[in-house]
Amino acid sequence: MTFLQNIRNERARQRKKNPLKRDVFNQICSLVKQYHLKESFLSVLDNVEEDLSGDNLKFNRVKLKTPMESSLFSLATKDEYSLTMSIIGKVDNAYLKFANSPEEILLCGPLYRLNSTLGPEKLMRYHFETLFLHERAKIDHIKT
Repeated sequence: MTFLQNIRNERARQRKKNPLKRDVFNQICSLVKQYHLKESFLSVLDNVEEDLSGDNLKFNRVKLKTPMESSLFSLATKDEYSLTMSIIGKVDNAYLKFANSPEEILLCGPLYRLNSTLGPEKLMRYHFETLFLHERAKIDHIKT
Protein backbone atom coordinates (compact mmCIF):
# COMPACT_ATOMS: atom_id res chain seq x y z
CA MET A 1 0.00 0.00 0.00
CA THR A 2 1.45 3.31 -1.02
CA PHE A 3 1.43 6.42 1.05
CA LEU A 4 -1.23 8.00 -1.22
CA GLN A 5 -3.54 4.98 -0.86
CA ASN A 6 -3.06 5.08 2.89
CA ILE A 7 -4.13 8.74 2.99
CA ARG A 8 -7.20 8.03 0.82
CA ASN A 9 -8.25 5.08 3.00
CA GLU A 10 -7.82 7.12 6.16
CA ARG A 11 -9.93 10.00 4.78
CA ALA A 12 -12.63 7.58 3.64
CA ARG A 13 -12.70 6.04 7.11
CA GLN A 14 -13.03 9.48 8.71
CA ARG A 15 -15.96 10.40 6.43
CA LYS A 16 -17.86 7.27 7.38
CA LYS A 17 -20.95 8.18 9.39
CA ASN A 18 -21.24 6.75 12.86
CA PRO A 19 -24.72 6.44 14.33
CA LEU A 20 -25.47 8.50 17.39
CA LYS A 21 -26.04 6.53 20.55
CA ARG A 22 -28.44 7.43 23.29
CA ASP A 23 -26.74 8.27 26.53
CA VAL A 24 -28.00 7.80 30.07
CA PHE A 25 -29.15 11.41 30.46
CA ASN A 26 -31.38 11.34 27.38
CA GLN A 27 -32.83 7.95 28.32
CA ILE A 28 -33.73 8.99 31.88
CA CYS A 29 -34.89 12.46 30.84
CA SER A 30 -37.25 10.84 28.32
CA LEU A 31 -38.68 8.68 31.11
CA VAL A 32 -39.09 11.70 33.39
CA LYS A 33 -41.04 13.49 30.67
CA GLN A 34 -43.08 10.52 29.46
CA TYR A 35 -44.19 9.39 32.93
CA HIS A 36 -44.38 12.93 34.40
CA LEU A 37 -42.11 11.97 37.28
CA LYS A 38 -41.83 14.39 40.20
CA GLU A 39 -39.39 14.88 43.08
CA SER A 40 -41.42 12.38 45.13
CA PHE A 41 -39.96 9.65 42.90
CA LEU A 42 -36.62 10.14 44.65
CA SER A 43 -38.11 9.13 48.01
CA VAL A 44 -39.56 6.01 46.38
CA LEU A 45 -36.10 5.32 44.97
CA ASP A 46 -34.62 5.58 48.48
CA ASN A 47 -37.11 3.07 49.92
CA VAL A 48 -37.03 0.47 47.14
CA GLU A 49 -34.76 -1.89 49.12
CA GLU A 50 -37.35 -2.22 51.91
CA ASP A 51 -40.08 -3.10 49.42
CA LEU A 52 -37.97 -5.79 47.77
CA SER A 53 -36.86 -7.46 50.98
CA GLY A 54 -40.17 -9.26 51.46
CA ASP A 55 -42.13 -11.43 49.10
CA ASN A 56 -43.84 -8.52 47.35
CA LEU A 57 -42.69 -9.70 43.95
CA LYS A 58 -44.14 -12.91 42.59
CA PHE A 59 -42.87 -14.69 39.51
CA ASN A 60 -45.92 -15.11 37.28
CA ARG A 61 -44.48 -14.88 33.81
CA VAL A 62 -41.51 -13.59 31.88
CA LYS A 63 -41.97 -9.90 31.19
CA LEU A 64 -40.56 -8.59 27.96
CA LYS A 65 -39.71 -4.93 27.56
CA THR A 66 -42.11 -2.60 25.88
CA PRO A 67 -40.43 -0.53 23.20
CA MET A 68 -39.92 3.08 24.16
CA GLU A 69 -39.24 5.96 21.85
CA SER A 70 -36.73 8.34 23.33
CA SER A 71 -35.18 11.31 21.65
CA LEU A 72 -31.49 11.55 20.87
CA PHE A 73 -31.36 15.01 22.43
CA SER A 74 -33.58 15.98 25.33
CA LEU A 75 -34.72 19.50 25.97
CA ALA A 76 -35.52 19.60 29.66
CA THR A 77 -36.94 22.21 31.96
CA LYS A 78 -34.98 23.13 35.06
CA ASP A 79 -37.06 20.75 37.22
CA GLU A 80 -36.78 17.87 34.72
CA TYR A 81 -33.04 18.38 34.46
CA SER A 82 -32.66 18.46 38.24
CA LEU A 83 -34.73 15.30 38.70
CA THR A 84 -32.89 13.50 35.89
CA MET A 85 -29.48 14.32 37.37
CA SER A 86 -30.67 13.29 40.86
CA ILE A 87 -31.86 9.92 39.55
CA ILE A 88 -28.58 9.36 37.70
CA GLY A 89 -26.64 10.33 40.83
CA LYS A 90 -28.60 7.98 43.09
CA VAL A 91 -28.66 4.92 40.83
CA ASP A 92 -25.28 5.35 39.10
CA ASN A 93 -24.73 1.93 37.54
CA ALA A 94 -24.37 0.48 34.06
CA TYR A 95 -27.92 -0.90 33.90
CA LEU A 96 -29.58 2.52 34.09
CA LYS A 97 -29.20 3.22 30.38
CA PHE A 98 -31.32 0.14 29.63
CA ALA A 99 -34.27 1.23 31.81
CA ASN A 100 -37.53 1.74 29.91
CA SER A 101 -39.89 2.58 32.77
CA PRO A 102 -39.87 4.00 36.29
CA GLU A 103 -40.18 0.46 37.67
CA GLU A 104 -36.97 -0.49 35.91
CA ILE A 105 -35.22 2.57 37.31
CA LEU A 106 -36.23 1.38 40.79
CA LEU A 107 -34.89 -2.12 40.10
CA CYS A 108 -31.55 -1.01 38.58
CA GLY A 109 -29.68 -0.87 41.88
CA PRO A 110 -30.95 -4.12 43.40
CA LEU A 111 -30.47 -6.00 40.13
CA TYR A 112 -26.93 -4.66 39.74
CA ARG A 113 -26.07 -5.73 43.29
CA LEU A 114 -27.37 -9.26 42.61
CA ASN A 115 -25.50 -9.64 39.33
CA SER A 116 -23.34 -6.95 37.81
CA THR A 117 -22.36 -9.04 34.78
CA LEU A 118 -25.62 -9.24 32.81
CA GLY A 119 -25.09 -8.65 29.12
CA PRO A 120 -26.79 -5.94 27.08
CA GLU A 121 -28.83 -8.54 25.18
CA LYS A 122 -30.69 -9.59 28.33
CA LEU A 123 -31.01 -6.03 29.61
CA MET A 124 -32.55 -4.85 26.34
CA ARG A 125 -34.92 -7.79 25.99
CA TYR A 126 -36.23 -8.66 29.46
CA HIS A 127 -37.93 -6.46 32.01
CA PHE A 128 -35.74 -5.80 35.05
CA GLU A 129 -38.34 -7.37 37.35
CA THR A 130 -37.99 -10.68 35.51
CA LEU A 131 -34.20 -10.48 35.66
CA PHE A 132 -34.27 -9.55 39.35
CA LEU A 133 -36.55 -12.46 40.25
CA HIS A 134 -34.40 -14.84 38.23
CA GLU A 135 -31.20 -13.71 39.95
CA ARG A 136 -32.82 -13.84 43.39
CA ALA A 137 -34.13 -17.35 42.66
CA LYS A 138 -30.62 -18.48 41.71
CA ILE A 139 -29.27 -17.19 45.02
CA ASP A 140 -32.11 -18.78 46.99
CA HIS A 141 -31.51 -22.08 45.19
CA ILE A 142 -27.82 -22.00 46.13
CA LYS A 143 -28.67 -21.34 49.79
CA THR A 144 -30.97 -24.38 50.02
